[in-house]
Amino acid sequence: MEKKRWIILLSLSIICSSNGQSLEELLYKYENVSKLYKQTRQESEGHLIIITREEIKRYQYHRLSDVLKSLRYFSLQRNHYGEKILSYATIYPLENSTVRIYINDHEISAVFRKTALPLWADIPLDFVEHIEIYQGESAIKFNNEAAGMIIKIYTKKPERENGGRSRLSLNSRGGYSLNFYTGWELSDISSFSFFINKLLYKSKKYFSGKETEIDDRYYYGYSSFYLNGWLLETGIAVKDSNRFRGDTLYYSPDMSDFRNSHGYISVGKLISKELNLKVRFYADRISTETVQEGNIKNPVIAVNPVEPVVYWSRDINSSKVGADFSGNIKFKKNLLSFGGKFQRTAYKLVDIRNSGVLKDENSEYYRSIFIEDILNIFPKAGIVGGIKYENMSRRYGKEIDNFLWRVGLISILSEGNYFKTFFSKYYTPPYFVEIFTNRELTKQKNRSITAELSVKNNLGRVILTGGYIRVDNSIMIDPVSYTYYNADVVLKYRFFSIDYIKNIGNIQIRTNYFSVHLNDKNYKTAPSKGGFLKLSYKNGKFSCFSELIYREGYQFSDRDIKNGYDLDAGISLTVFKNASLQIRGYNLLNKELKTPAFKDPDFRYNLEDRRVVLTFVKEF
Repeated sequence: MEKKRWIILLSLSIICSSNGQSLEELLYKYENVSKLYKQTRQESEGHLIIITREEIKRYQYHRLSDVLKSLRYFSLQRNHYGEKILSYATIYPLENSTVRIYINDHEISAVFRKTALPLWADIPLDFVEHIEIYQGESAIKFNNEAAGMIIKIYTKKPERENGGRSRLSLNSRGGYSLNFYTGWELSDISSFSFFINKLLYKSKKYFSGKETEIDDRYYYGYSSFYLNGWLLETGIAVKDSNRFRGDTLYYSPDMSDFRNSHGYISVGKLISKELNLKVRFYADRISTETVQEGNIKNPVIAVNPVEPVVYWSRDINSSKVGADFSGNIKFKKNLLSFGGKFQRTAYKLVDIRNSGVLKDENSEYYRSIFIEDILNIFPKAGIVGGIKYENMSRRYGKEIDNFLWRVGLISILSEGNYFKTFFSKYYTPPYFVEIFTNRELTKQKNRSITAELSVKNNLGRVILTGGYIRVDNSIMIDPVSYTYYNADVVLKYRFFSIDYIKNIGNIQIRTNYFSVHLNDKNYKTAPSKGGFLKLSYKNGKFSCFSELIYREGYQFSDRDIKNGYDLDAGISLTVFKNASLQIRGYNLLNKELKTPAFKDPDFRYNLEDRRVVLTFVKEF
């Protein structure tokens, strides 16, 4: 490739010599055009939010949830089990199967519930290089099943580190987090990394007839080993907690225990550098064990089928194995991407309650193949066109055989100044937890148009996004029977957001506001407007920040939920070489948006209680 580059430059220098152009000027023009091609292709991925390594340090983002709670068009809330759920604006925090999380190229979503958030939302970021968040529909190029948002966590490169990091955090609620990471380059062809964490989270005590609290214990681990083109990665997450409010008739359960674990292994290799062809094989094992006990006056509400009982336990063991490949072919004005995936997922469920034992199992074979082309009409403008075929066949439940596509236009004016728009046809399939309640569920049909405009000048950078989504056959849950169904109504979402970013010396200002309008107010069960204001200052060994997150209030079950104002702030000071002391406060105003319990709207709780976290970090 380098040889071709210099051949082109030599040829152009001969042609242009009569015009008096120097080789340096010609090289500058060539590299500038190359950058425009590269930027055009990067912007084609979707509506991208990048959380850099510098931002992770600047804003003391210790956990993934610290990043996610300020995302435009979304609200990070806890459901009535105390689990963190990232829900779309206007939608109550139930399972969200359209938000996918990856560690590098491996998706860590569960199988039965098809959401990664309850287990992985609090994964520490000590081993993370940066995070890419793609907001947009029909993520064809990522070779995943249909999704609305992709969160890609990229780990640190061991060869860049050749060292490590340890962190101890203590907080005013009695919890702590202990982390250790190391990564080393062993030779020119090998490297390894290792991360381990233990986290204890405790909330304040809530009262709903009796006292209850969130009491979570997490264990996270990750390791990678690279050798001569092969990359082996493993990850594990374990969570042990109580069930908080849970499925009880009046109050929290007398006893509850919830244990969830997810482990995976992934082996991949770059087969061809010219085609950037990657092949990967992987396997996951996920298990969920839950037990709840009530009493005659306050029974546990077992679901699927719904039944008030004194004792209820449910164990779900699930797995997935698969292989995928991806690559691209570069032409002068084209970048042709391609890929495919084959995956088998399965689960076995055992439900024990007073009235007897219920057993169920299901499996699915998933197949997909995609192709997408980026055609640069000019270096500053490109057209995107992609199509993907997906097939899902299950042991029971309707088979899905579908094409999804998207087309788009990207125009780059200069660095930081661009416009792009996408048209997409995609769908949301029913997943195991939904099919378990209703075997006749059909796919949810979606159509969307989205656009983004970025303008950068001496006053700062402004980013405008907006769009329209039409949803047919929406998959909804019945709050009484807990069964899923396809709604008859056509839902139409109109939305827009505005971001502003400005650096003034050592000060950084970031602000956002978004609004979502839904055509049927009966389906609005969560905030539809929000925003944030972030200020940070960094100078040598000292840095500080403040972050105010706003979410509009709303009505739930004839009760008004007040506007939420979540204020976080922190300072960091390097106390000696490669060691820093940090203090961070969460929900300092104690006015964060509250979430009403699904069965008991009078019982309301926060994402984070007001607390102060003291952190010591040592890098070596």
